[in-house]
Amino acid sequence: MLRIKHTILTFLVLFFCCFKFASPSVLLAKDSAVGINPRGTLRVVDLWSVVDSVMMNYAEGLVMLDKDNNFVPCLAEEWKWINDRTIEFRLRQGVFFHNGEPFNAEVVRINREAYMAMQFPLLPFLIISDETVLEIVNEYTVRFTFPEPDGMALAKFGYFVLVAPAFFNQHKFSEWSWGELPEAGPWGTGPFQVLEGSFSNKPSDHIVLEAYGGYWDKRFPKVKTVIFDNTLIKNIEEAMRLCREKEAAVDIVGFIRPLDTLKIAESPFAKVVKSRDSAQIHSAINQRKPNSKWRNIRLRKALNHAINRKELWQYGAKGNAYNLGGHIPPGARGHNPNLTLYRYDTNKARSLLAEAGYPDGFEMKLITPEAQKLEAQVMKRMYERIGLKVELQVFTFRDWVGKILTPSEEKAQKEDWDVSVCYNNDFHGHSGMAHLVYPYLETSGIRWIVYDQVYEDMWNDMARTVDEKKQDEKMQKIEAYIYDRAYAVFIYSPLNLYAVNKDVNFVPQKSLRLRLKETSVTDNHWSVRP
Repeated sequence: MLRIKHTILTFLVLFFCCFKFASPSVLLAKDSAVGINPRGTLRVVDLWSVVDSVMMNYAEGLVMLDKDNNFVPCLAEEWKWINDRTIEFRLRQGVFFHNGEPFNAEVVRINREAYMAMQFPLLPFLIISDETVLEIVNEYTVRFTFPEPDGMALAKFGYFVLVAPAFFNQHKFSEWSWGELPEAGPWGTGPFQVLEGSFSNKPSDHIVLEAYGGYWDKRFPKVKTVIFDNTLIKNIEEAMRLCREKEAAVDIVGFIRPLDTLKIAESPFAKVVKSRDSAQIHSAINQRKPNSKWRNIRLRKALNHAINRKELWQYGAKGNAYNLGGHIPPGARGHNPNLTLYRYDTNKARSLLAEAGYPDGFEMKLITPEAQKLEAQVMKRMYERIGLKVELQVFTFRDWVGKILTPSEEKAQKEDWDVSVCYNNDFHGHSGMAHLVYPYLETSGIRWIVYDQVYEDMWNDMARTVDEKKQDEKMQKIEAYIYDRAYAVFIYSPLNLYAVNKDVNFVPQKSLRLRLKETSVTDNHWSVRP
């Protein structure tokens, strides 16, 4: 699934009937005795991306991200680079789709042809280009040859989920929406099959997943039924209340706010699970509106010197943050430990404002999605300390996305906001795709710096580098380039937070998606307790 909503939106689901193939129920009965016996029911509210989460549970690609965001084999048992343009996958044998169709090289070819017929107007850096050549070596070996070296290949293949060939006899994916099923159906190879609901364009109120007994990895899934309750996505307070106060109402709420953790701590039913992911909160600075003041680097540096990260950590994140230096976090690919970070210095910030011709400050508009409202409120006070007069506007997530998307120069120039608080998580498994794209790269669809050919060239050179060590070195140089030009306000890396039933052994994924095959329930969980 390759669309801008990946970085910032939400939806998903599937189920259908079977043709001449073995039915899922038969496979479940046949295989359940061989591996683990799934048990229990989870009721889930996903505040990040229902579409991504459901897709990661029903469908799989040749490779996948494990819970620590490392690429590991999935429908391919192994891969190797033949040269810097050709990658070979040895496919896993004995895999069946939920409708009973076998997985092999021919399935990859059928999916590849359907994928090439799709339209992906945005995010070309996430797409396997049409010029890429697929070669079937034998029934369980395929090769992809790219038109040029592709250091982002594994991330792209992680999004290229594969569905049963029979799906294309009756359905097709709509523009931008590879992997989003128009209705429930037995089309994936994943640990769960979708019994009820849909998630193309708009998710159903409820999406019901059931453990697939024919799953190739007999260790999973551990839970029998998962119900995504999407009616509560627009009522976060009620979702949190139900999780805290009622045992069998909501088992997991994903992507909760720091303020929510205080009430959960008092709950007899729920606990907070924290995950230290490759995430960041930063602020885009709008250089693209006509006659933007922010093209002056002094003003951008003033914004950075105005930020007291320790104060934000205490009052905005409620202690739920790390990496107070800012951008690519320690441990993530491309992290540059040698950067000279912007220190909190209000005198320096005021001096920079004066040097830029604004000794008395000026009016500015700060926007934020609801999820970062608390951080934005604290930042507003910090900017006011250096003489700026700040108007804070809080938007729903969807409306905020509409404010920061830049599909055209005309659209970008109409936006009058000055600074936008942004959250970004590495759900690609690659810092170059996650932290070095928004709001800098032209093809990201969210560029808010003045077009920078040097940056574009640096990024493209990095993306064409297959050797990981050399690629990491190039990402470090890109990091330094962004810092030197103060292209954004660098804040900190937040911990990702979840509200979870105390009798659920929840395994968070660093990609932030709620892939639930590793999650289980205890003997005392409401759904299994006698």
